[in-house]
Amino acid sequence: MKWSSILIIVFILAGCIPKSYIETLGIITAVGYDLTEDQRIRGTLVMYQFDTAEASTSQVVTGEADTSKGIRFATSRLTSHQLVSGQVRLEIFESELAKRGMMKYMDTLQRDAAISDMGFLATSEVPSEDLLKSGNDEDRPNTGNYIQELIKKSINEEAIPNAVLTSFLHDYYDAGKDPILPSLTLDEDKAVINGISLFQDDRYVHTTSHENTFYIMLMKQEFEHGQFQIQLADDALKKYHKKESIDKPGDGALHVSIHELNTEHDIHPSKGDPTNQSFTLKMEGRLLEITQDIDLKNKEAVEALEKQVEKEVKEHLQETLQILIEHQVDPVGFGAKYNAQNRTNRVTKENWREQIPSLQVDFDVSFKLLRYGISE
Repeated sequence: MKWSSILIIVFILAGCIPKSYIETLGIITAVGYDLTEDQRIRGTLVMYQFDTAEASTSQVVTGEADTSKGIRFATSRLTSHQLVSGQVRLEIFESELAKRGMMKYMDTLQRDAAISDMGFLATSEVPSEDLLKSGNDEDRPNTGNYIQELIKKSINEEAIPNAVLTSFLHDYYDAGKDPILPSLTLDEDKAVINGISLFQDDRYVHTTSHENTFYIMLMKQEFEHGQFQIQLADDALKKYHKKESIDKPGDGALHVSIHELNTEHDIHPSKGDPTNQSFTLKMEGRLLEITQDIDLKNKEAVEALEKQVEKEVKEHLQETLQILIEHQVDPVGFGAKYNAQNRTNRVTKENWREQIPSLQVDFDVSFKLLRYGISE
């Protein structure tokens, strides 16, 4: 009985031994896709390699193929390690490739059980190969890991919207809404986020500036601890300068920095008309800095500051909306919101695209300053 128990344990343990030792594996953590001049796909893989004699190392390999799946076969010839994709956490698509449509690649990703559906997606204004082979100047094992952490941090700081595979697919399949992704580029050989990429369905069409990104975020989601800066007219608060600086109020524009931003918004589509909607936005935040010497102990000065912020935010929202209309995209989901509240004359992916140029949104913005920070 005793020996039979030992034999059973031995067989169980033997069954737990992996067929491939970890030292023989190349664990893919990031992948970049570029379009070549002859319309093929160039894939760049970042992978971890483990060596019992030293700490884990990373390697970057590049290969060309006609399909995203073919990249695996093309790059496997360039390494002695067996490539596995169980730890892929980042997929980058060059913008020229993304213009052709992303769903052919999304379909492959969502069907591959070895790839996490919570991995990050991004587009790139430069070849993704250059991004993944660039330096990161930080304590990261490789540039792929650095970019992953950069995107994660930016999402947590509410600087960009969620960028995981499931979010992209949800927005793509939702009639009346388009997906968006963070856009990457190189700045002195270091990967940086330079805005967000707008899509018509699954086709990349435009990259927004950081400023427009913030106002798209204001329309798309609610903030809990955000921050932003805004420029007001130079003389917007001139009458509220402190007495000791009334003759020399300060040179240059009036800039205001707000942090701990909290927002609530509501979208109200008109009944039966998806192109006529109203948007109510409530904002509150704490003043971090203001670049003119304003008497913030004066209640009227604070109220005037709030009104000026409301005015500027409303204007920027309208300007950002015009960019979305110009490119016929709806990352906010105005069409989807209309469908949620109307059972008749519902929008589809096809007819909403045609109606976006006629979209009109009436913005109602309120801002409350919670307390004052540094005044310079």
